[in-house]
Amino acid sequence: MLFLNVFQNYIQPSIEFMNLRIDEPITTATDLILAAICFYAFFRIRKEETFGRVKKYFKYYFLTLGLGALFGGLFGHAFLYRLSPEWKLVSWIFTMLSVAFMAHALLEVAKPMVKPIVTRFISRFNLLILAFAFFYTLWTLAFFPVKYYTIFGMVVVVGSLSFFIYQRTASKGVVKLMGAVAIGLLSALIFSYELGLSPWFNHNDISHIILSYSAFIMYKGAALILNP
Repeated sequence: MLFLNVFQNYIQPSIEFMNLRIDEPITTATDLILAAICFYAFFRIRKEETFGRVKKYFKYYFLTLGLGALFGGLFGHAFLYRLSPEWKLVSWIFTMLSVAFMAHALLEVAKPMVKPIVTRFISRFNLLILAFAFFYTLWTLAFFPVKYYTIFGMVVVVGSLSFFIYQRTASKGVVKLMGAVAIGLLSALIFSYELGLSPWFNHNDISHIILSYSAFIMYKGAALILNP
């Protein structure tokens, strides 16, 4: 009972700044924090002297996740009242693409350890699920395909591949990736159950802060994989 009294589904009030209405201002701000961390990671990985598909996929993971957070904050929260609901799709599409990029980055890392047919199967199956989630989201304008594809891609694909790679390499970078996935799963649980502390720090805000930390740990893991 105490848990239910503390954690509730709060609706965040709007504010006005220079005669401009901003809906869900803290949610918008925490989305922008996540975007800033992702863009920081993107530019840092871009400067890495290593080459190859692993770097490319890590780089685009952070770029697309950052764009998803940026457009989610602006189009999905702050100024959605001036836009049509379809504008939410911009953020959702970038978010799904980011999951696919991370999955393919780990597939590239795992390639020397498994038969090519295995990585081809996982890659094509992941793209099939992505396509299904993508078109179902466009058709219904519902968020749940995005949520479930993200959980599938990050927990099932990325989590399983990370554990597999760690068993064979004991890579410290992969350990950080697994930690980041676990932290991200906590964020998903808070978001799904709408557990908030106050109208000014609701479930969206908490999940964004946790995701920001998860993204930073993910960057640290990616950097270690690129430079063991």
